[in-house]
Amino acid sequence: MTIFDFDNYMNTYEGISKMIKNYSYSEIIQVVSESFGVEVSYIEKCPMGGYSKGKLSGQYKFVLLDLIRNICRYDKVYSMLEDDESRRVFLCLIKFRIYPDIRFIKDAYDSENHQYFDHNIVHCDENEVFVDCGGFIGDTTEDFITQYREYKKIFVYEPSEDNIDICRKNLSTYDNVFVRNAGVGEKKTRLSIEDSKSSSSFMGVSEDNEKKVDVISLDEDILEPISLIKMDIEGFEISALIGAKNHIRNDNPKLAVCVYHIVSDIWEIPLLIHTINPHYRYYIRHYREDENWETVVYAIPKNDNKINNSNNFKIKEHKRAAVIHYGDGWRNFHLTKDCGLVPYLLHKNHAFDSFMVSPEIDNYEYLDSSVKGLKMEYLEDGNEETKQKYIIENAKYIDLLILLGPYDSYYNIVPLYKTLNPDGKIYMALDANSAWMDRIQWDSEITTTLLDKCDVIATSCSSMQKHLNEKWPWKVYCLPNGYYNISNQDNKICYENKRNIILTVGRLGTRQKATEVLLNAFGLANQKNTDWVLRLVGSVEPDFKDYIDMFMEKYPYLEDKIVFVGFVSDKKILREEYANAKIFAMPSRWEGGSPNVISEALNAGCVTAVTKFDAYEDAIGFGKCGMAADIDDISGYSDILIQLMNGDLKKMSENAVNWCSEFFNMERIVARLNELLYGGEEL
Repeated sequence: MTIFDFDNYMNTYEGISKMIKNYSYSEIIQVVSESFGVEVSYIEKCPMGGYSKGKLSGQYKFVLLDLIRNICRYDKVYSMLEDDESRRVFLCLIKFRIYPDIRFIKDAYDSENHQYFDHNIVHCDENEVFVDCGGFIGDTTEDFITQYREYKKIFVYEPSEDNIDICRKNLSTYDNVFVRNAGVGEKKTRLSIEDSKSSSSFMGVSEDNEKKVDVISLDEDILEPISLIKMDIEGFEISALIGAKNHIRNDNPKLAVCVYHIVSDIWEIPLLIHTINPHYRYYIRHYREDENWETVVYAIPKNDNKINNSNNFKIKEHKRAAVIHYGDGWRNFHLTKDCGLVPYLLHKNHAFDSFMVSPEIDNYEYLDSSVKGLKMEYLEDGNEETKQKYIIENAKYIDLLILLGPYDSYYNIVPLYKTLNPDGKIYMALDANSAWMDRIQWDSEITTTLLDKCDVIATSCSSMQKHLNEKWPWKVYCLPNGYYNISNQDNKICYENKRNIILTVGRLGTRQKATEVLLNAFGLANQKNTDWVLRLVGSVEPDFKDYIDMFMEKYPYLEDKIVFVGFVSDKKILREEYANAKIFAMPSRWEGGSPNVISEALNAGCVTAVTKFDAYEDAIGFGKCGMAADIDDISGYSDILIQLMNGDLKKMSENAVNWCSEFFNMERIVARLNELLYGGEEL
């Protein structure tokens, strides 16, 4: 791995996860040491600031090893985070664990909100029963009272005898505040501890065995319901959470727990809470600019509807997005393409209620498996009048109307929607090729009426974006048809497991896909590279079957080199096809933007061989992970196959994965859309 590769991986959490899974400890630390310009042994002993107590040392070596050994658990916690800011902060903190530069801590630092009491996350009222674990001198409890003023009762736990007197004095003027001279743990006991006379009451086990303090469990000590627990208890957080499991399970209290004392706290604590009670939403914030201290995980019960929206920090109900069908309606497979993934990820990551609007023409089984939370609203039929009636009845309830292309059927819907809901927004996803767009009379009244009312217009390839921005008066963005791990599969790619396979996926035998070009080009390439196999996945057009028979009769020596796999609906099986192949072939005559199969192939480390349709530069990573030939040029397409067969495919495969993470990350793409529409933060 080069420093350039390392930097690319470090751009996103997904990239970091892939790097951790694909490279060893020694490979990663070697690049880090080279980048810092110091010896590996020096980096390994580097103190990391936090993580100094408990099961693992705070030296860099043990921090990185925890990340490598538990990357799947880190992935799980990242997937559980509720808002973009949490994912950004988590990314910064993980970057610091790999590359200990204080700038990542500065980037994570929250200078605007109160530690433990971020009003965008924690809402409290006059019925609050607050438990302050690690009360120190009462400063956190005083901050709570200042922030929320009204409450029902407060319990404060502080084990240090030196701190407890000051704590009681500072809190003596407040009503219903009960101060306990005890620590908090899994069960009632006595422990020897070291008293630091600071905010860190537990600094380690003391050699003075006579200096012991009482430790209690919250389940044993508090017999009434609790609504908010704060924990900053120097590495005893996990023990204390176990000792409060009944309250957590039965009362659903809000939790604000420090996760920096032990290196594994950042993943162990959220996963422990989730095990005790799966009905929480998770947020993470960091409150120290110059040190790797004061990181807090918030667990907020899912039924707490008072939490502020994570993007605009205004208390409001979820926004509602509706995707109106074109053609005869949405099919089940549309739900896992961009048509369905955009509204699904708006729901999953940005708190939208998202609906696909269509006649009921399929079974939509993916609703219960792949895109849980995405919903269908069924129309009586696909007629224009029915869609207009739906808009008339529902426009005021739709915050975002999503349209897939400037189709005639949308021309009446758009002005109708904007008339009935002037504050509603419209996203027009063109997903178009240049031939279609060039036929549109963009200065006609009907087109102007349509596109003038769209808040965001986007195409899915960069060349079309440039083309339309030069031609049209409207701002056009590039939002590709990206990759999303819809089946939650293990996406680790091992190039050594790939075989000499050229793969294509699509509707075989259609004029668009130019399958005959691929067959003939492979036949020519096979004359020079005989150890390669061509696998074609997809349904075969009836008219093309005769062509296949004639081709095989003409080239019988290719019979064991060409495999027609058939249509594959199972995403895991399809993923195996991509994972086994070294080259993904797409000799199309045209494509509507960037095809979904391109991002799937790149994510699986396939080097791409395409023709020069509109999105070809995006498909080949501008030459870093593939090659392109002219459309319908069999000889030229054969030449690029031969060049790739004989090239450095391993390096290009790595580039493919990195390019997919950078350009085709669907969650980041949808976050960008949300940012363009509402000013939310990008991933």
